[in-house]
Amino acid sequence: MKQAETEPGAIPCPCCGAAGQPVKPGTLRALLKPESAAQVREEESYFFCGAFCGAEPCDVVYFAPGSQVFFKADLTVRVGIKESAAPRPLCYCFGHSMESIMAEIERTGRSTAAADIRRRMREEGCACETKNPAGRCCLAAVEQFVREQLASSGQEAEVAKPQAGGGC
Repeated sequence: MKQAETEPGAIPCPCCGAAGQPVKPGTLRALLKPESAAQVREEESYFFCGAFCGAEPCDVVYFAPGSQVFFKADLTVRVGIKESAAPRPLCYCFGHSMESIMAEIERTGRSTAAADIRRRMREEGCACETKNPAGRCCLAAVEQFVREQLASSGQEAEVAKPQAGGGC
Protein backbone atom coordinates (compact mmCIF):
# COMPACT_ATOMS: atom_id res chain seq x y z
CA MET A 1 0.00 0.00 0.00
CA LYS A 2 1.20 3.50 -0.79
CA GLN A 3 2.37 5.33 2.32
CA ALA A 4 0.77 8.73 2.94
CA GLU A 5 2.92 11.59 4.16
CA THR A 6 2.42 12.59 7.78
CA GLU A 7 3.35 15.76 9.59
CA PRO A 8 6.46 15.71 11.79
CA GLY A 9 5.59 14.25 15.18
CA ALA A 10 2.41 12.58 13.90
CA ILE A 11 1.94 8.89 14.54
CA PRO A 12 1.50 7.18 11.15
CA CYS A 13 -0.85 4.29 10.43
CA PRO A 14 1.24 1.12 9.90
CA CYS A 15 -0.78 0.33 6.75
CA CYS A 16 -1.23 3.59 4.81
CA GLY A 17 1.00 6.04 6.69
CA ALA A 18 -1.81 8.55 7.32
CA ALA A 19 -1.58 10.47 10.59
CA GLY A 20 -3.42 8.67 13.37
CA GLN A 21 -5.74 10.55 15.71
CA PRO A 22 -5.54 9.73 19.43
CA VAL A 23 -8.46 7.68 20.72
CA LYS A 24 -9.19 6.45 24.25
CA PRO A 25 -9.12 2.74 25.09
CA GLY A 26 -12.78 3.01 26.16
CA THR A 27 -13.76 3.78 22.56
CA LEU A 28 -12.05 0.61 21.37
CA ARG A 29 -13.64 -1.52 24.11
CA ALA A 30 -17.09 -0.14 23.21
CA LEU A 31 -16.79 -0.82 19.47
CA LEU A 32 -14.57 -3.86 19.05
CA LYS A 33 -15.99 -7.38 18.98
CA PRO A 34 -15.54 -9.08 22.39
CA GLU A 35 -12.54 -11.18 21.36
CA SER A 36 -10.71 -8.06 20.13
CA ALA A 37 -11.92 -5.80 22.96
CA ALA A 38 -10.34 -8.21 25.45
CA GLN A 39 -6.93 -7.35 23.95
CA VAL A 40 -7.21 -3.60 24.65
CA ARG A 41 -4.74 -2.44 27.29
CA GLU A 42 -5.55 0.62 29.40
CA GLU A 43 -1.91 1.75 29.52
CA GLU A 44 -1.49 1.65 25.71
CA SER A 45 -1.74 4.72 23.45
CA TYR A 46 -4.19 4.03 20.63
CA PHE A 47 -4.79 5.90 17.40
CA PHE A 48 -7.63 5.98 14.89
CA CYS A 49 -6.80 5.77 11.17
CA GLY A 50 -9.56 7.65 9.35
CA ALA A 51 -7.86 7.38 5.98
CA PHE A 52 -9.71 6.20 2.93
CA CYS A 53 -7.12 5.95 0.22
CA GLY A 54 -9.39 5.70 -2.82
CA ALA A 55 -8.30 2.79 -4.99
CA GLU A 56 -6.25 1.37 -2.12
CA PRO A 57 -8.46 1.51 0.98
CA CYS A 58 -6.85 1.10 4.36
CA ASP A 59 -8.64 -1.48 6.53
CA VAL A 60 -6.80 -0.46 9.72
CA VAL A 61 -9.12 1.32 12.15
CA TYR A 62 -7.09 1.40 15.38
CA PHE A 63 -3.42 0.89 16.10
CA ALA A 64 -0.92 1.17 18.91
CA PRO A 65 2.52 2.06 17.55
CA GLY A 66 4.72 -1.00 17.35
CA SER A 67 2.25 -3.40 18.92
CA GLN A 68 -1.46 -3.78 18.15
CA VAL A 69 -3.56 -3.27 15.02
CA PHE A 70 -7.35 -3.61 14.76
CA PHE A 71 -9.10 -3.83 11.40
CA LYS A 72 -12.61 -3.01 10.12
CA ALA A 73 -13.57 -6.67 10.56
CA ASP A 74 -12.76 -6.41 14.29
CA LEU A 75 -15.48 -3.80 14.91
CA THR A 76 -19.18 -4.21 15.66
CA VAL A 77 -20.06 -1.15 13.52
CA ARG A 78 -19.27 -0.03 9.99
CA VAL A 79 -16.67 2.73 9.72
CA GLY A 80 -18.43 5.02 7.24
CA ILE A 81 -15.37 6.86 5.97
CA LYS A 82 -13.67 3.53 5.22
CA GLU A 83 -16.59 2.07 3.30
CA SER A 84 -17.34 2.32 -0.40
CA ALA A 85 -20.84 0.80 -0.25
CA ALA A 86 -23.96 1.84 1.65
CA PRO A 87 -24.71 2.28 4.42
CA ARG A 88 -21.88 4.63 5.33
CA PRO A 89 -22.59 6.14 8.76
CA LEU A 90 -21.39 9.64 9.61
CA CYS A 91 -23.34 10.30 12.82
CA TYR A 92 -23.44 7.22 15.01
CA CYS A 93 -25.58 8.76 17.76
CA PHE A 94 -28.48 9.99 15.62
CA GLY A 95 -28.28 7.84 12.49
CA HIS A 96 -27.19 10.24 9.74
CA SER A 97 -25.37 8.52 6.89
CA MET A 98 -23.68 9.74 3.74
CA GLU A 99 -26.60 8.30 1.80
CA SER A 100 -29.30 10.00 3.90
CA ILE A 101 -27.55 13.37 3.56
CA MET A 102 -27.09 12.95 -0.21
CA ALA A 103 -30.76 11.96 -0.61
CA GLU A 104 -31.93 15.00 1.34
CA ILE A 105 -29.73 17.33 -0.74
CA GLU A 106 -31.04 15.75 -3.94
CA ARG A 107 -34.63 16.04 -2.74
CA THR A 108 -34.54 19.52 -1.15
CA GLY A 109 -31.33 21.21 -2.25
CA ARG A 110 -30.04 21.41 1.32
CA SER A 111 -29.20 19.34 4.38
CA THR A 112 -30.65 19.66 7.86
CA ALA A 113 -28.34 16.98 9.32
CA ALA A 114 -26.01 19.35 11.23
CA ALA A 115 -28.94 21.31 12.69
CA ASP A 116 -30.65 18.06 13.69
CA ILE A 117 -27.48 16.81 15.39
CA ARG A 118 -27.03 20.10 17.30
CA ARG A 119 -30.67 20.09 18.44
CA ARG A 120 -30.56 16.47 19.55
CA MET A 121 -27.23 16.95 21.35
CA ARG A 122 -28.89 19.71 23.41
CA GLU A 123 -32.04 17.70 24.05
CA GLU A 124 -30.79 14.13 24.39
CA GLY A 125 -27.03 14.36 24.64
CA CYS A 126 -24.64 12.27 22.61
CA ALA A 127 -22.33 9.32 23.13
CA CYS A 128 -19.71 10.03 20.48
CA GLU A 129 -16.83 8.70 22.57
CA THR A 130 -18.36 5.22 22.62
CA LYS A 131 -20.47 5.17 19.42
CA ASN A 132 -18.27 6.93 16.84
CA PRO A 133 -15.19 4.89 15.83
CA ALA A 134 -13.17 8.14 15.79
CA GLY A 135 -14.05 8.58 19.46
CA ARG A 136 -15.08 12.21 19.00
CA CYS A 137 -17.94 14.39 17.85
CA CYS A 138 -19.03 13.84 14.26
CA LEU A 139 -20.35 17.36 13.67
CA ALA A 140 -17.28 18.70 11.85
CA ALA A 141 -17.20 15.62 9.58
CA VAL A 142 -20.94 15.96 8.84
CA GLU A 143 -20.59 19.67 8.03
CA GLN A 144 -17.59 18.98 5.76
CA PHE A 145 -19.48 16.22 3.94
CA VAL A 146 -22.49 18.51 3.44
CA ARG A 147 -20.24 21.28 2.05
CA GLU A 148 -18.61 18.82 -0.37
CA GLN A 149 -21.97 17.45 -1.53
CA LEU A 150 -23.46 20.88 -2.05
CA ALA A 151 -20.37 22.02 -3.95
CA SER A 152 -20.38 18.92 -6.16
CA SER A 153 -24.01 19.60 -7.03
CA GLY A 154 -23.17 23.20 -7.95
CA GLN A 155 -24.99 24.67 -4.97
CA GLU A 156 -23.82 27.29 -2.52
CA ALA A 157 -22.38 25.49 0.48
CA GLU A 158 -24.03 27.10 3.48
CA VAL A 159 -23.60 25.38 6.81
CA ALA A 160 -24.74 27.06 10.00
CA LYS A 161 -21.91 28.16 12.27
CA PRO A 162 -21.66 26.32 15.57
CA GLN A 163 -23.21 28.14 18.51
CA ALA A 164 -21.59 28.35 21.90
CA GLY A 165 -21.55 24.84 23.31
CA GLY A 166 -22.54 23.48 19.88
CA GLY A 167 -20.19 20.49 19.90
CA CYS A 168 -19.70 17.46 22.08
